[in-house]
Amino acid sequence: MAAVRFDTLDYARKLERAGVPRDQAALQAKALGEALAQVDPLHDDIARLDRRFDQVDARFDQVDARFEQLESKLDARIDALDVKLTGKIATLHWMFGTTVAMVAAIFVQQLLRP
Repeated sequence: MAAVRFDTLDYARKLERAGVPRDQAALQAKALGEALAQVDPLHDDIARLDRRFDQVDARFDQVDARFEQLESKLDARIDALDVKLTGKIATLHWMFGTTVAMVAAIFVQQLLRP
């Protein structure tokens, strides 16, 4: 960023023309000149901070991508377990139904026995 150009003498003269005493105008112009001279280092600091924030944002993007990969893998594993458990539950239903049918047949047979 370019340095701020500030004419302290011109500023002090303008203050004097506006009615500010000469010594006070000179001190105000000097103080404002010094304050403006410090703006450039602040801009450099802000630019450095912006670069650091960009680096942090990039790292967060990497972390987000990694979490998305892990989420996809976990979803796939959960889906595989769901399919496996659904098959086992279907087998248990079939076995339970067969057992109930056999018990019912034995019960009917016992009822029909003389």
